[in-house]
Amino acid sequence: MDSQMKIYSKKIDSIISSEKSKMNIELDELDESFKNKKISSDEKQKQKADIALKYEEIINEKVDSQKSDLENTTKEIVKNSVLGKGKAFDKIEFAQNNALVSFKDSKRTKKEILNTFDVNIAIGYIDLTKSASSFALGGESSQMKFGKSVSSVVEFRFTRQLGTLTSPVFYRFGFGYRGDTFVPKNSQIADFNNNEIVLTDFTQGHLKKSRFINHYIVAPLDFVFVLNPKYTVENGEKMLDNTKGNFRITAGIYGGVRLLTQNQIIYKNVDDHRVVDRENIPDMVNNFLFGGKLSVGFGAFNVFVKRDFTPFFGDNVKINNKYGFQIGLELLYLNF
Repeated sequence: MDSQMKIYSKKIDSIISSEKSKMNIELDELDESFKNKKISSDEKQKQKADIALKYEEIINEKVDSQKSDLENTTKEIVKNSVLGKGKAFDKIEFAQNNALVSFKDSKRTKKEILNTFDVNIAIGYIDLTKSASSFALGGESSQMKFGKSVSSVVEFRFTRQLGTLTSPVFYRFGFGYRGDTFVPKNSQIADFNNNEIVLTDFTQGHLKKSRFINHYIVAPLDFVFVLNPKYTVENGEKMLDNTKGNFRITAGIYGGVRLLTQNQIIYKNVDDHRVVDRENIPDMVNNFLFGGKLSVGFGAFNVFVKRDFTPFFGDNVKINNKYGFQIGLELLYLNF
């Protein structure tokens, strides 16, 4: 930790020495102009004061930009004093780069942190609506139970800054898995037959669970807009400071390919034995998925809504609602 404080002190000394050197060059040029009678004595004094004021402001601005480093160093000192210094705490930071947990290299610069790789785990409540423009959740026309029907996502994403180092806009792309679990209403089962999905009562025993699950490979593309950008200076470059949590809006699209659809019925038969019936549904469910996402967040907390623009089921399938709509929360955001 002493070495970190020394590094911080050296940065401040380097800033002061560098700017003083530049100031002295300008003052020498001013003296030369006065000796050559290009300017008067009064003009020399005025310009000398202006130069001194200019470099004082430059030094103060650059020193202020290093305050975040001092704050982080102070926090590290307190943490090591209380918890003891260990490798685990050297590698894991909380709320780093808007992540809930960040496994970062302590040698990474703030410039490098602007471009990251992360793993996102999210879960949302999902329902089916009549059209791609409808946002009615839990409506009477839906045959699925809202609050029990869920969508889970695991994504591996690359985040890159769009534009210059001070740009508050990022783009994010990657790939992942999405699983949509639909639970029929009124403790019924979904019967997939003859291009028709019918909800019926279960009569073969005591029904424990009834659900059908769509499994997809998905590819998201997001654009992230930081609403309260903060800036820092590192190695003479001004850049967005992405080491702190920030407010942001994210808008994106996603596409997916269906891997499997399975209807599951779990029940106890008349002999009180647990039975699990699984039926793969090769047809009736569309093989491709396309939709849009909008989210708002601060730090590692992120709430989103997703709208599937393509229907889950084909045009010839008889079911009240076909378009997925969900609202959810990113539960775990791991940054590497």
